[in-house]
Amino acid sequence: MSTQEELLGSILSRIDAMPKAMDEAQVKELVKNTLTELGSDAEFSRKMRFGKAEPKLIGSKFARWNLSLADIEFAYDLMEAQRGKRNHPGASEELKNAFSALSSAVYLSDEEVKRIDRTAIDGMFPRITKQNEREYERILRAMDTAESGYGSQLIGAQYVGELWGGATQESRVFGLLDSFEMTAPVAYLPVEVDFPEMLFVAENTSATSSAYSTAKTGSNRVTVTAYKFIIHQVWSGEMEEDSIIPFIPFLRRQAQKSLAFYGDSAVLNGDTTNAGTGNINLDDADPADTKHYLAFDGIRHAGIVDNTNNKKDAAGTITLSLLRGSKGRTLDTTYKMDWGHPNNPNDFVYACDPQTADAIATLDEVMAWKQYQGLPVLNGEVSRVLGHPVVSCIAVSKTEADGKVSTTAGNNTLGQVVAFNRNAFKVGWRRRVKVETENLIGRDQTDIMYSLRMGFGRYSPTGAASGIEAADVIYNVTL
Repeated sequence: MSTQEELLGSILSRIDAMPKAMDEAQVKELVKNTLTELGSDAEFSRKMRFGKAEPKLIGSKFARWNLSLADIEFAYDLMEAQRGKRNHPGASEELKNAFSALSSAVYLSDEEVKRIDRTAIDGMFPRITKQNEREYERILRAMDTAESGYGSQLIGAQYVGELWGGATQESRVFGLLDSFEMTAPVAYLPVEVDFPEMLFVAENTSATSSAYSTAKTGSNRVTVTAYKFIIHQVWSGEMEEDSIIPFIPFLRRQAQKSLAFYGDSAVLNGDTTNAGTGNINLDDADPADTKHYLAFDGIRHAGIVDNTNNKKDAAGTITLSLLRGSKGRTLDTTYKMDWGHPNNPNDFVYACDPQTADAIATLDEVMAWKQYQGLPVLNGEVSRVLGHPVVSCIAVSKTEADGKVSTTAGNNTLGQVVAFNRNAFKVGWRRRVKVETENLIGRDQTDIMYSLRMGFGRYSPTGAASGIEAADVIYNVTL
């Protein structure tokens, strides 16, 4: 028995088969026994499921669309941003009730967030401290009075955390890097330059013995500056709750995919050169001033431009020897740092354009390596070479022969490999993803904008970009 109709038919047929009329107690017992029997039927249980909707949403239009808590918060934020604009009613009572029943998020202005806690950031959201009951009650009241879309943030909203957390998990390179919270727009990361020398000395046996020689510990710092990134979308003025609900999961998913791709691309391809020629992402044209890769110099820039000793012209197909060479070029004998041979093999990564990654995976030496069982550890991992993961990443472009990307797509036919130790690079957060909306009366449209402030730090013991040894690039790979 696998459907409701068959269940009712079974009960009715058994009732009809009874030699005499049944009283109420007998009918209840019959139904109870039948349902108990069906409860152990796996196929019946599977077909009787009611989806993955939140229990408190069952029976509502939101449950029919399988909206999650994050979807409810996102829809509520969008609808409340429209309240009062062209007599828009804002969120419906049903959406308000669903939001109140599921979410603990509250609205606070940007300035209020900064005032309550200007430096500490707790997890993904600014920390709200319960300084006293009056302050706490005032914060809760803000949920009813503050307007989204006018510099206010929905603090504690799960959809923001899921949006960024999902993007990080989906990324190929960005999610591998450590991150830290920036308490100011410019942060300084202390880095070791060298460690103190251990000396061999004799035992001091006299009160007049000379003091042992001292050794200094060299140090330097890396400057990390937060830059603003946005995703800007426009909806027509006819955006209403019922019309947008089916698209809520789609909107969140597309934003998540965008954050994952451009997060990868920013840390890999960053190049601040903004001129007619020279940018590694647009070698023979002037990039638009809003291109994401102009914010800071990235990992690939370290080998192609900053430290040109850390690059190799393959001038042919990829080989195991070429890949081994990257490990040797990331050896810093001056400061005793062996980036290419880390204690944890997963710390040294070969990130490649998809075609080069597949070419590496089919090398005879890789195919013959019995220790690799084909079980990926990292996102996009297609193989392991010399113990290290090879990751296919669409943010790694094919290039011209010089390792740079041409504005003419047909010129970009050659592969590249960006080898790096992920411990030498850090992502700084001044502000994680924030979602805002704005009404454009003159165009009868609504802006939806996701924004974040992010910085990137690259380790250099000398403090200069030319001293970066933790990254290497193999380019001009024939495919």
